[in-house]
Amino acid sequence: MKNKVKGGLSIFFMSITAYMMITTKYTHALGDYILEFIGLRPWTGDYSGTHLTILYFGILFIIGLFLVKKYAVEDLNIRRKSIFIIFVAFMILFSSITGMTVRNIKKNSSGLLAIGYNAGSGRMNYKAEDEKFVEFIAEFELTNYSNEKRTFYIIIDNPFYREDGIDEINFYTFDGKQAIFELEGKEKKSFLLSLDNYHVVGGREFQSGSGNGTIQEIVLMNDNGNKVRLESNNFFGIELNR
Repeated sequence: MKNKVKGGLSIFFMSITAYMMITTKYTHALGDYILEFIGLRPWTGDYSGTHLTILYFGILFIIGLFLVKKYAVEDLNIRRKSIFIIFVAFMILFSSITGMTVRNIKKNSSGLLAIGYNAGSGRMNYKAEDEKFVEFIAEFELTNYSNEKRTFYIIIDNPFYREDGIDEINFYTFDGKQAIFELEGKEKKSFLLSLDNYHVVGGREFQSGSGNGTIQEIVLMNDNGNKVRLESNNFFGIELNR
């Protein structure tokens, strides 16, 4: 019985250390958060550069491999193919638990924090001439995880814009009012914002040229001026007023 426990725990340890190095659909690698909690840096930069989490947990994963070889393969004679299947099952289980947990947190978040930016869905193309946009299109997908309707204004931002002193991008109706958007409870919606539907102000409109790329940050604001920044690499969002 004791050998079976050691064998099972060794496979679990190997699997959990591997999962700690994986960036999920909703979060950074869970190992990043653990390292930050104990005061260590998960990356050499601000979630850029060398991913130190892989170094730390990679060492633990190698230790896990040795433990599996000793307690599962040698002591219990479990076939390597069976261990791999158990490993995959653990990874699927961990991923499912992570997804359910973060979606539940998002569902119960207050105000605009209940809205999520679906990473990878955001694209923007523009062309500016004579200090105004002559072409502009932004496309992205938002999901309201709460059961209640959310109404907001949309602002597109970029950390490089802030560094260079470039204004964020705002959207107005043709009569000069800031455009209002909404999501019903549990609604997922693709937004397509172009010059055909909105007056677009900010960004690189005063710099002649063209560009395209991913939308890194979307800021939502309500009538009270409360803002939430939704980043492509942060599922939970950040309240900017706090």
